[in-house]
Amino acid sequence: MSRTEVKHYKVANGDVQLAVSETGQGQTLLFFNGGGATQVSWKRIIAKLEGQYRLVTFDFRNHGKTTTAHNTSLESFLADAEAMMDKVALDRPILVGWSLGADLAVWYAARHPGRVAGLFLIDGAVPVNLVSDPEDTRRRLKTPAVKYGPLLLSLVGMGYRLTPDEYATLTIELNRSREQLLSVYEQLDCPVELVLATKSAGEKGERAERNNALWRSGGEQLGHLHPEFSIQWLDSSHQLPLKEPVSLARSLGTFVQRIQAGSSIPTGDERPTSIDLALETPQKEGE
Repeated sequence: MSRTEVKHYKVANGDVQLAVSETGQGQTLLFFNGGGATQVSWKRIIAKLEGQYRLVTFDFRNHGKTTTAHNTSLESFLADAEAMMDKVALDRPILVGWSLGADLAVWYAARHPGRVAGLFLIDGAVPVNLVSDPEDTRRRLKTPAVKYGPLLLSLVGMGYRLTPDEYATLTIELNRSREQLLSVYEQLDCPVELVLATKSAGEKGERAERNNALWRSGGEQLGHLHPEFSIQWLDSSHQLPLKEPVSLARSLGTFVQRIQAGSSIPTGDERPTSIDLALETPQKEGE
């Protein structure tokens, strides 16, 4: 396959047809999108890594060019990830996950020892529940933008097809599952690197300030309990794949090279960072 050639195809998971894009050869990097985002999110990062690895992106159910399903539970999204691992990923891929996708990558690796070579997690999979009031979350997601915006994007194969209630339910379920993440991390048998945002919940309002503090505390707790993990903090928002593609591609490339060389992954204290939310807000994508 040439450097610029991209294959597009579908992978079945029951009645769901997952839209897949693949380019390159060598070590497989399988990308898991954030909730509300599609594989378009990875375009700028993929451009930096083309020609070096086998790069595979796809859309989860009810997202992008993948078909629609009635079941939109967290487990159903994990089933999509499992289908991709079984039918596309081949031997021991490195999983790259953003937001919801980061959590799914951790859960998959914990349930399937020996199947994953490494986890590169972007502003997700932090062991903290940011949804303090589920009903308030449902109210705030019942807006015209959440209801109609994705429908317009879906006409051109972007966006997502979840009702506000489905999106809120997934948000609440994801955050509740994060209460179990510390025990899930204990089951991992592969290198882990996290790149987290200091302003994951935004910059305005008391809710953002509170959630950013909780996010930071959760990330720091994870680093304390697992000093073998590399954790970077970027002074940016939750939209890291869109706002920091060069930095992410560089860090991801270094992570992959160390795994291939069999070297240990440096901890946060040993590497430079930019400075020395959860799913609730649908991800905004690039052009």
